[in-house]
Amino acid sequence: MRMQLHARRRRGAHRAAGRTRYPVVPGRIGAVAGSAVILLTALGSAQADASTPRVVEDRLTPSTFAADTPGTAALTVHSAACLTARSLGVAVRSANGANFDFPGAAHGVRVCSDGVSLTTGARTLPAGTYREFGYWQDSAGRYHNLPAQTLTVGKAVTPSPSPSPSSSPSAGPSQSPTASATPSASATPTPSASPTAAGTPTAAPTPTPTATATTGSPSPFATPTPTPTPSSTPTGTPSSTPSPSSTGPAPTWSEDFAGENVPLGSWTGCSANGPVQNSHCTGLPAGVDAKWWAYPSGWQDTSKNGTYDPSKTLSIANGQMNIHLNRDNAGTWVAAPLPKLPGAVGKDGGVQYGKFEITWKATSAAGFKTAFLLWPDGDVWPQNGEIDFPEGNLNGNISAFMHRQGATSGSDQDAYGTSVAEAGTWHTSTIDWEPNSLTFSLDGKVIGHSTSAVPSGPMHWVLQAETSIGGAVPSVGSSADISISSVKYWKAG
Repeated sequence: MRMQLHARRRRGAHRAAGRTRYPVVPGRIGAVAGSAVILLTALGSAQADASTPRVVEDRLTPSTFAADTPGTAALTVHSAACLTARSLGVAVRSANGANFDFPGAAHGVRVCSDGVSLTTGARTLPAGTYREFGYWQDSAGRYHNLPAQTLTVGKAVTPSPSPSPSSSPSAGPSQSPTASATPSASATPTPSASPTAAGTPTAAPTPTPTATATTGSPSPFATPTPTPTPSSTPTGTPSSTPSPSSTGPAPTWSEDFAGENVPLGSWTGCSANGPVQNSHCTGLPAGVDAKWWAYPSGWQDTSKNGTYDPSKTLSIANGQMNIHLNRDNAGTWVAAPLPKLPGAVGKDGGVQYGKFEITWKATSAAGFKTAFLLWPDGDVWPQNGEIDFPEGNLNGNISAFMHRQGATSGSDQDAYGTSVAEAGTWHTSTIDWEPNSLTFSLDGKVIGHSTSAVPSGPMHWVLQAETSIGGAVPSVGSSADISISSVKYWKAG
């Protein structure tokens, strides 16, 4: 099993005279593999001595569990004085002291005042009552147990004979958010374009040949089937729900890349000039420039291990946009294309509420990740929140995050992990953002629903793909591809 771990480091937003700069995504630590089961000797939260920095537990979930059903735990901690924990994890003890720890301790974790959150690997538990607690290991190898809580594991419920696939989601508001910190958008200037929205192509995508950096072929994947299915069931046993693309009104804005051909090397001349809608990449065909912009060449990504360069990473052909993340002898190249949505109400070209859907597929590679997000106009973070989905290392699992309106730190958020791998198959991810309601769906299944402190101001959509925070740095010659066959936006009613 793989443990997902995220940490946030906020760099202050800044402005250049006469133009807006988009925010640089704060750092997040990527997935850390591990399977060792940690044996702890006693419950409690006492530190070894007065010189050991104090780690504070902010959140631990779950408090209830279904017997014999795989599930994960999540832990959020912070420390007033930064420290590096040799390991961090979640332990479980039965009434007679038997060890039922969640698998996959994270190692070499940096814990500071802005907090760090993790989601463990999955395990099953027999019915019963347990003590659940987080723990961390200091540099001297001593273990420190955090406050314990009761974990109640109920008997497995026999499923109903035949629940309809289109039944209403049951994992909605009742789901407990699982805290795990995520990033913020990447700092970027605002573009200069006078967009005249291009018509939405209607031709169905055609199969795509294998992509190579030299030919600019857009994708290593065949065209997705109309209804992608997840490679595994997301955690939280979400109920099935219809995909927004298969029911309801037509999207306000959509892109299926039909008839478009933009070889690798064509995304040049990208500059910022106010809102996203007023930005241009002069090397693009007029119809594509009217619908898309991208972070200009030279900006650094969150970890500062990657550099945005759309000319080295973005292409369109055969009904797909491809993001070719790669490292060569000159650097590590990442990308962040932005759709120019109609009806903008924010100063940076953002919209207020709506439904956002992407059909995409990725290859697995160490050191790269997805970080698609809605970022608040005006760069007021964390107070104005942030919405991230899909997010995860390309060799890890898919997660979703909502940083709360009025947040005072990066760890003030709802987080939803899944057991669905980022790489290997087509997925459709949907954000349904309404006043006081935010729903994340993956392949037609709800994986998270938040109803408290939902961001309420205008946000712009960034399809950000970058280097992982922490963990492996991409090796020279390595690459990964994220292909997108459909991007859709429904304006809020």
